[in-house]
Amino acid sequence: MTHNHTCELHIPRPRRLSARAWKAGVILAALAALAYAVLHIPPTSRIWARHEVQSFLTTAPVLLLGDSISYASGPGRLCDGEVFNAAIPGAKLKDLLGQGTRIADRIRPAHVVVAIGVNDAIMPHLSIEEWTNQLRTLLAALAGADITLVEINPVDARFPVVARYFDQDFITRENAVIRELAALNGARLVPAPRTAETSDGLHPNTAGAVLWRDRLAHTACAA
Repeated sequence: MTHNHTCELHIPRPRRLSARAWKAGVILAALAALAYAVLHIPPTSRIWARHEVQSFLTTAPVLLLGDSISYASGPGRLCDGEVFNAAIPGAKLKDLLGQGTRIADRIRPAHVVVAIGVNDAIMPHLSIEEWTNQLRTLLAALAGADITLVEINPVDARFPVVARYFDQDFITRENAVIRELAALNGARLVPAPRTAETSDGLHPNTAGAVLWRDRLAHTACAA
């Protein structure tokens, strides 16, 4: 007598995720995607994005527009008012015509400090006429605020590897334009020092940053 034995393979059915577990998985995936994005977005872009978000929340009466010098050395307070530092490392004057004016329109500051121009002197660069027109456009967009224009520090000649990339003659011409437009627009003017205390030829060291802030406060807060 032959017996046929049939072996049945029992495969357990996969458990269905609960709604709570499913939501937790989605949240973890979203956080992982966000972390990946943050790590792979260039730092400058992250700074731009942070400025955009924070500009909706600030009530600071003072707006600082500039480049890496302003970003690192700008004061937290100026003339007894909080400063919203919207400076961007690597920024050129044309960059302020975008986000800078947009933030100014959004927060309506009483006082705007503009400290820009050294990156525009990297060779090759715009003509001084083009640069002048950009500054005129920026000042027109900021009309109504008390404006302080900061002349551009000289590049530190003790760092020739850095200095060779910058046209110091162009910086001299930029500063002449800044002085002229400050006078025409009734803006306060922070003159450039004859020499700058830097850590790398461009960015102020600790002592240089203190001097930069002191010069700014002396002019911006004058009666």
